[in-house]
Amino acid sequence: MTKEEALQFIRKFRSGQYAPEEHAAFREWLNSLPAEETEELMADFAHPFLAEEAPAVAPELSWQRIEARIRPVQRRRWPLYAAAAAVLGIIAAASVWLMQPVPGKIQPTQATVHTVQPAANKAVLTLGDGSLITLDSAANGQLARQGQTSVLKSGTGQLQYDQQGPEDAVQFNTLATPRGGQFQLVLPDGSKVWLNAASSLRFPTAFHGTERRVELQGEAYFEIAHNKKMPFRVTTANDLTITVLGTHFNVMAYADESSLKTTLLEGSVQLNRGGTTQLLKPGQEGRLHKQSGTLSVAPADVEEAIAWKNGIFQFEHADITAIARQLARWYDVDVVIAGPLPQKNFVGVMSRNAPLESVLKVLGSTGVQFKLEGRRLIVTP
Repeated sequence: MTKEEALQFIRKFRSGQYAPEEHAAFREWLNSLPAEETEELMADFAHPFLAEEAPAVAPELSWQRIEARIRPVQRRRWPLYAAAAAVLGIIAAASVWLMQPVPGKIQPTQATVHTVQPAANKAVLTLGDGSLITLDSAANGQLARQGQTSVLKSGTGQLQYDQQGPEDAVQFNTLATPRGGQFQLVLPDGSKVWLNAASSLRFPTAFHGTERRVELQGEAYFEIAHNKKMPFRVTTANDLTITVLGTHFNVMAYADESSLKTTLLEGSVQLNRGGTTQLLKPGQEGRLHKQSGTLSVAPADVEEAIAWKNGIFQFEHADITAIARQLARWYDVDVVIAGPLPQKNFVGVMSRNAPLESVLKVLGSTGVQFKLEGRRLIVTP
């Protein structure tokens, strides 16, 4: 992609008339540039579009201020991707924002006593006999033994299952995160699971027979150990079954969302519901539309789908109610929508490690009003 082609794409993005392949090509091209060229490019692109859309852009969204927030962040190639999001955000038709807090330099709000902190590693494990273990307060080491399987909390804080022999009777455990919590799990076969806030995973203490089956509510990212003789299956609400052999994928199955999304990063995935089957290839997203019950497949925004796992809020043309649902789960707040909200879509990248007040300060620059009363977040036009 040339600079002229990139400029053409940005104009398309501004009007909403662009193809997913063009968006992916723009990201790939931008991420391939050296940091110095990226900064020069952002300066070139920001000026004309700020001039065209000056009334829609808050003063604090000048490229210089955005750049200052991005520069100190050290997270793989996220600084460059955040820069791309910044440019796209500046030129969007609606009011748009971007924030990347500098680690350790977030200024406290005036009402420090009421600061709502982001989610932490919190979860409750329910064992086969019904007993509960609060994992965030449990010491590292062996937590329980169920048959031939030891349940461990590692030094890095993740839950691990170590099967040391054949099991006569399999027990089922459930790992559940509250709102404001997340946790990592290594299953008995070595498969890894990242569990997002307000989610739960039910699984056996050992895998037997012809399949490995788990049940998910909420959202999780999976890296599945390959076993051709024993497919791995994830079942969700609405009778959706996801079948894989060995692959990396994300499943978003929250009850308060209008659809269930399965995003494939590598390998292959088969979706099945009521006799209808869809196959996914890497870079694709399968969606179960709850109202119609139909399954569809489309190109995926992979980075957006797994941004939560990487400690990022990433919104691509999201409305304020969708953003509010994520804030409610991550910060453990009750959101009240008071009155009809403007029909605006938002593009932005923010750290999930910031206090809620810092996030609301940025969102408030879009014209939507936020009022925090304890753990009650009121959103008004």
